[in-house]
Amino acid sequence: MSSKEAPFWDHVRELGMRLKRILIAVFAATIFMMVFPADPVALIANPIQFLEMYEPIVARVLTLVNSYILPEGVKLIAGELSSPFEIWIVASILIGLLLSMPVVGYEIYAFVNPAFYPHERRLIYPFLTAFITLFFVGVAFALFFVLPALMRFLLIFAVMFKIEATITAISFYTMVFFTALATGMVFTFPVILILLIRVGIVGTAPFKKYRGYIYAFMYIVVAFITPDGGIAGNFILFIPLVVMFEVALIIGRRYEKQRFKELYGELKCKFCGAEISPDDVFCPKCNRALK
Repeated sequence: MSSKEAPFWDHVRELGMRLKRILIAVFAATIFMMVFPADPVALIANPIQFLEMYEPIVARVLTLVNSYILPEGVKLIAGELSSPFEIWIVASILIGLLLSMPVVGYEIYAFVNPAFYPHERRLIYPFLTAFITLFFVGVAFALFFVLPALMRFLLIFAVMFKIEATITAISFYTMVFFTALATGMVFTFPVILILLIRVGIVGTAPFKKYRGYIYAFMYIVVAFITPDGGIAGNFILFIPLVVMFEVALIIGRRYEKQRFKELYGELKCKFCGAEISPDDVFCPKCNRALK
Protein backbone atom coordinates (compact mmCIF):
# COMPACT_ATOMS: atom_id res chain seq x y z
CA MET A 1 0.00 0.00 0.00
CA SER A 2 2.76 2.42 0.92
CA SER A 3 4.58 1.77 -2.37
CA LYS A 4 1.39 2.67 -4.27
CA GLU A 5 0.65 5.77 -2.22
CA ALA A 6 4.16 7.21 -2.29
CA PRO A 7 4.13 8.25 -5.99
CA PHE A 8 0.72 9.90 -5.58
CA TRP A 9 1.88 12.03 -2.66
CA ASP A 10 5.08 12.84 -4.56
CA HIS A 11 2.90 14.28 -7.34
CA VAL A 12 0.83 16.20 -4.80
CA ARG A 13 3.97 17.69 -3.24
CA GLU A 14 5.35 18.60 -6.65
CA LEU A 15 2.04 20.20 -7.64
CA GLY A 16 2.04 22.21 -4.41
CA MET A 17 5.61 23.33 -5.05
CA ARG A 18 4.83 24.50 -8.57
CA LEU A 19 1.62 26.26 -7.47
CA LYS A 20 3.68 28.01 -4.82
CA ARG A 21 6.13 29.22 -7.47
CA ILE A 22 3.25 30.44 -9.62
CA LEU A 23 1.73 32.37 -6.71
CA ILE A 24 5.11 33.90 -5.86
CA ALA A 25 5.58 34.99 -9.48
CA VAL A 26 2.09 36.50 -9.69
CA PHE A 27 2.51 38.20 -6.30
CA ALA A 28 5.92 39.64 -7.26
CA ALA A 29 4.62 40.93 -10.60
CA THR A 30 1.56 42.43 -8.88
CA ILE A 31 3.65 44.25 -6.27
CA PHE A 32 5.95 45.46 -9.03
CA MET A 33 3.01 46.98 -10.91
CA MET A 34 1.54 48.49 -7.72
CA VAL A 35 4.58 50.20 -6.22
CA PHE A 36 7.43 50.42 -8.73
CA PRO A 37 7.70 54.01 -9.98
CA ALA A 38 7.07 54.65 -13.66
CA ASP A 39 10.02 57.08 -13.77
CA PRO A 40 12.57 55.89 -11.19
CA VAL A 41 15.37 58.03 -12.66
CA ALA A 42 13.47 61.26 -11.98
CA LEU A 43 12.73 60.19 -8.40
CA ILE A 44 16.38 59.39 -7.74
CA ALA A 45 17.45 62.72 -9.21
CA ASN A 46 14.93 64.66 -7.11
CA PRO A 47 14.00 62.62 -3.99
CA ILE A 48 12.71 65.70 -2.16
CA GLN A 49 9.66 65.90 -4.44
CA PHE A 50 9.04 62.15 -4.20
CA LEU A 51 5.35 62.38 -3.28
CA GLU A 52 4.63 64.95 -5.98
CA MET A 53 6.42 63.03 -8.73
CA TYR A 54 5.64 59.46 -7.68
CA GLU A 55 3.49 57.51 -10.10
CA PRO A 56 3.29 53.69 -9.97
CA ILE A 57 3.89 51.89 -13.20
CA VAL A 58 0.31 50.56 -13.26
CA ALA A 59 -0.93 54.17 -13.36
CA ARG A 60 1.27 54.85 -16.39
CA VAL A 61 -0.09 51.76 -18.14
CA LEU A 62 -3.69 52.77 -17.47
CA THR A 63 -2.95 56.29 -18.70
CA LEU A 64 -1.68 54.86 -21.99
CA VAL A 65 -4.82 52.72 -22.24
CA ASN A 66 -7.02 55.76 -21.65
CA SER A 67 -5.21 57.89 -24.21
CA TYR A 68 -5.54 55.25 -26.91
CA ILE A 69 -9.01 53.81 -26.26
CA LEU A 70 -11.02 56.75 -24.92
CA PRO A 71 -12.19 59.01 -27.76
CA GLU A 72 -11.82 62.75 -27.47
CA GLY A 73 -14.79 64.22 -25.63
CA VAL A 74 -15.46 61.22 -23.38
CA LYS A 75 -14.88 61.86 -19.68
CA LEU A 76 -13.75 59.18 -17.26
CA ILE A 77 -15.23 59.72 -13.78
CA ALA A 78 -14.66 57.93 -10.48
CA GLY A 79 -18.31 57.32 -9.66
CA GLU A 80 -17.41 56.22 -6.13
CA LEU A 81 -14.66 57.56 -3.89
CA SER A 82 -13.20 54.07 -3.50
CA SER A 83 -13.12 53.34 -7.25
CA PRO A 84 -9.51 54.51 -7.89
CA PHE A 85 -8.26 52.33 -5.03
CA GLU A 86 -10.15 49.30 -6.36
CA ILE A 87 -8.83 49.90 -9.86
CA TRP A 88 -5.27 50.16 -8.51
CA ILE A 89 -5.60 46.74 -6.85
CA VAL A 90 -7.49 44.90 -9.60
CA ALA A 91 -5.44 46.33 -12.50
CA SER A 92 -2.17 45.46 -10.74
CA ILE A 93 -3.31 41.87 -10.19
CA LEU A 94 -4.52 41.39 -13.77
CA ILE A 95 -1.45 42.94 -15.37
CA GLY A 96 0.76 41.06 -12.92
CA LEU A 97 -0.92 37.81 -13.92
CA LEU A 98 -0.35 38.67 -17.57
CA LEU A 99 3.34 39.40 -16.96
CA SER A 100 3.81 36.15 -15.06
CA MET A 101 2.22 33.99 -17.79
CA PRO A 102 5.63 32.65 -18.98
CA VAL A 103 6.29 31.36 -15.45
CA VAL A 104 2.77 29.92 -15.21
CA GLY A 105 3.15 28.17 -18.57
CA TYR A 106 6.56 26.76 -17.69
CA GLU A 107 5.46 25.40 -14.31
CA ILE A 108 2.37 23.74 -15.82
CA TYR A 109 4.43 22.22 -18.61
CA ALA A 110 7.16 21.05 -16.19
CA PHE A 111 4.52 19.30 -14.09
CA VAL A 112 2.92 17.36 -16.96
CA ASN A 113 6.09 16.90 -19.03
CA PRO A 114 7.07 13.47 -17.53
CA ALA A 115 3.74 12.01 -18.69
CA PHE A 116 4.48 12.72 -22.38
CA TYR A 117 6.23 10.40 -24.82
CA PRO A 118 9.08 11.95 -26.86
CA HIS A 119 6.96 12.25 -30.02
CA GLU A 120 4.18 13.92 -28.00
CA ARG A 121 6.63 16.47 -26.62
CA ARG A 122 7.66 17.39 -30.14
CA LEU A 123 3.98 17.93 -30.91
CA ILE A 124 3.32 20.06 -27.85
CA TYR A 125 6.15 22.58 -28.37
CA PRO A 126 4.83 24.28 -31.55
CA PHE A 127 1.22 24.23 -30.39
CA LEU A 128 2.13 25.71 -27.00
CA THR A 129 4.07 28.46 -28.75
CA ALA A 130 1.16 29.12 -31.11
CA PHE A 131 -1.30 29.15 -28.19
CA ILE A 132 0.67 31.76 -26.24
CA THR A 133 1.31 33.83 -29.37
CA LEU A 134 -2.33 33.89 -30.43
CA PHE A 135 -3.42 34.76 -26.89
CA PHE A 136 -1.25 37.88 -26.85
CA VAL A 137 -2.24 38.69 -30.45
CA GLY A 138 -5.88 38.53 -29.34
CA VAL A 139 -5.22 40.83 -26.37
CA ALA A 140 -3.41 43.30 -28.63
CA PHE A 141 -6.19 43.10 -31.24
CA ALA A 142 -8.77 43.95 -28.57
CA LEU A 143 -6.74 46.88 -27.20
CA PHE A 144 -5.72 48.38 -30.53
CA PHE A 145 -8.74 47.63 -32.75
CA VAL A 146 -11.86 46.29 -31.03
CA LEU A 147 -12.06 48.62 -28.03
CA PRO A 148 -11.15 51.90 -29.84
CA ALA A 149 -13.66 51.11 -32.59
CA LEU A 150 -16.28 50.17 -30.00
CA MET A 151 -15.84 53.42 -28.06
CA ARG A 152 -15.97 55.57 -31.19
CA PHE A 153 -19.07 53.77 -32.40
CA LEU A 154 -20.88 54.40 -29.09
CA LEU A 155 -19.80 58.05 -29.11
CA ILE A 156 -21.75 58.61 -32.33
CA PHE A 157 -25.05 58.27 -30.47
CA ALA A 158 -23.96 60.57 -27.66
CA VAL A 159 -23.14 63.27 -30.23
CA MET A 160 -26.35 62.55 -32.16
CA PHE A 161 -28.59 63.11 -29.12
CA LYS A 162 -26.49 65.95 -27.62
CA ILE A 163 -25.63 63.91 -24.51
CA GLU A 164 -22.44 64.48 -22.54
CA ALA A 165 -20.40 61.28 -22.86
CA THR A 166 -19.16 60.08 -19.46
CA ILE A 167 -18.25 56.64 -18.19
CA THR A 168 -17.34 55.46 -14.71
CA ALA A 169 -13.81 54.17 -14.22
CA ILE A 170 -15.01 50.79 -12.95
CA SER A 171 -17.25 50.24 -15.98
CA PHE A 172 -14.55 51.33 -18.40
CA TYR A 173 -11.73 49.20 -17.00
CA THR A 174 -14.03 46.22 -16.49
CA MET A 175 -14.94 46.40 -20.16
CA VAL A 176 -11.29 46.84 -21.18
CA PHE A 177 -9.89 43.96 -19.13
CA PHE A 178 -12.77 41.58 -19.77
CA THR A 179 -12.81 42.22 -23.52
CA ALA A 180 -9.02 41.95 -23.82
CA LEU A 181 -8.74 38.69 -21.86
CA ALA A 182 -11.81 37.13 -23.50
CA THR A 183 -10.58 38.07 -26.97
CA GLY A 184 -7.19 36.56 -26.18
CA MET A 185 -8.84 33.28 -25.17
CA VAL A 186 -11.12 33.28 -28.23
CA PHE A 187 -8.09 33.74 -30.51
CA THR A 188 -6.61 30.49 -29.14
CA PHE A 189 -9.59 28.45 -30.39
CA PRO A 190 -8.03 27.63 -33.81
CA VAL A 191 -4.91 26.23 -32.12
CA ILE A 192 -7.00 24.01 -29.85
CA LEU A 193 -9.04 22.84 -32.85
CA ILE A 194 -5.92 21.96 -34.85
CA LEU A 195 -4.45 20.09 -31.88
CA LEU A 196 -7.63 18.04 -31.43
CA ILE A 197 -7.65 17.20 -35.14
CA ARG A 198 -3.94 16.36 -35.11
CA VAL A 199 -4.27 13.79 -32.31
CA GLY A 200 -7.40 12.31 -33.88
CA ILE A 201 -9.96 13.30 -31.23
CA VAL A 202 -12.14 15.17 -33.75
CA GLY A 203 -12.29 15.40 -37.54
CA THR A 204 -12.91 18.28 -39.93
CA ALA A 205 -16.08 16.77 -41.47
CA PRO A 206 -18.50 17.76 -38.63
CA PHE A 207 -17.16 21.32 -38.61
CA LYS A 208 -17.69 21.63 -42.35
CA LYS A 209 -21.13 20.05 -42.21
CA TYR A 210 -22.39 22.28 -39.38
CA ARG A 211 -20.41 25.37 -40.36
CA GLY A 212 -23.50 27.61 -40.26
CA TYR A 213 -24.40 26.60 -36.71
CA ILE A 214 -20.78 27.09 -35.63
CA TYR A 215 -20.78 30.59 -37.10
CA ALA A 216 -23.98 31.39 -35.21
CA PHE A 217 -22.46 30.13 -31.96
CA MET A 218 -19.28 32.13 -32.62
CA TYR A 219 -21.32 35.28 -33.16
CA ILE A 220 -23.15 34.73 -29.85
CA VAL A 221 -19.78 34.39 -28.10
CA VAL A 222 -18.53 37.56 -29.79
CA ALA A 223 -21.70 39.44 -28.81
CA PHE A 224 -21.16 38.34 -25.21
CA ILE A 225 -17.56 39.58 -25.27
CA THR A 226 -18.57 42.99 -26.69
CA PRO A 227 -22.01 43.48 -25.09
CA ASP A 228 -22.17 47.22 -25.84
CA GLY A 229 -20.76 47.17 -29.35
CA GLY A 230 -23.84 46.51 -31.42
CA ILE A 231 -23.59 44.89 -34.83
CA ALA A 232 -20.59 46.98 -35.91
CA GLY A 233 -18.56 46.17 -32.80
CA ASN A 234 -19.43 42.48 -33.04
CA PHE A 235 -18.33 42.14 -36.65
CA ILE A 236 -14.96 43.76 -35.90
CA LEU A 237 -14.14 40.66 -33.85
CA PHE A 238 -16.34 38.14 -35.66
CA ILE A 239 -14.73 38.49 -39.11
CA PRO A 240 -11.11 37.71 -38.06
CA LEU A 241 -12.40 34.83 -35.92
CA VAL A 242 -14.16 33.34 -38.96
CA VAL A 243 -10.99 33.72 -41.03
CA MET A 244 -8.92 31.96 -38.34
CA PHE A 245 -11.51 29.19 -38.11
CA GLU A 246 -11.36 28.56 -41.86
CA VAL A 247 -7.55 28.59 -41.80
CA ALA A 248 -7.63 26.14 -38.88
CA LEU A 249 -9.84 23.80 -40.93
CA ILE A 250 -7.43 23.96 -43.87
CA ILE A 251 -4.44 23.18 -41.65
CA GLY A 252 -6.41 20.55 -39.77
CA ARG A 253 -7.39 18.92 -43.08
CA ARG A 254 -3.72 18.51 -43.96
CA TYR A 255 -2.95 16.96 -40.57
CA GLU A 256 -5.98 14.71 -41.01
CA LYS A 257 -4.73 13.43 -44.37
CA GLN A 258 -1.24 12.92 -42.99
CA ARG A 259 -2.55 10.95 -40.03
CA PHE A 260 -4.78 8.83 -42.25
CA LYS A 261 -1.81 8.00 -44.52
CA GLU A 262 0.20 6.91 -41.49
CA LEU A 263 -2.60 4.54 -40.41
CA TYR A 264 -4.11 3.24 -43.67
CA GLY A 265 -1.92 4.40 -46.55
CA GLU A 266 -3.02 6.52 -49.51
CA LEU A 267 -6.54 6.53 -51.01
CA LYS A 268 -6.98 7.36 -54.69
CA CYS A 269 -9.96 8.07 -56.91
CA LYS A 270 -10.87 5.01 -59.00
CA PHE A 271 -11.69 7.24 -61.97
CA CYS A 272 -8.79 9.71 -62.23
CA GLY A 273 -6.29 8.48 -59.63
CA ALA A 274 -6.33 11.74 -57.65
CA GLU A 275 -5.59 11.63 -53.94
CA ILE A 276 -8.72 11.57 -51.79
CA SER A 277 -9.59 11.31 -48.12
CA PRO A 278 -12.11 9.00 -46.40
CA ASP A 279 -14.53 11.90 -45.87
CA ASP A 280 -14.72 12.84 -49.55
CA VAL A 281 -18.05 12.08 -51.24
CA PHE A 282 -16.93 13.51 -54.59
CA CYS A 283 -13.45 13.49 -56.06
CA PRO A 284 -11.87 16.96 -55.61
CA LYS A 285 -10.34 16.69 -59.12
CA CYS A 286 -12.91 15.04 -61.42
CA ASN A 287 -15.99 15.67 -59.22
CA ARG A 288 -17.29 12.13 -59.68
CA ALA A 289 -19.18 10.36 -56.91
CA LEU A 290 -16.95 8.10 -54.85
CA LYS A 291 -19.65 6.31 -52.88
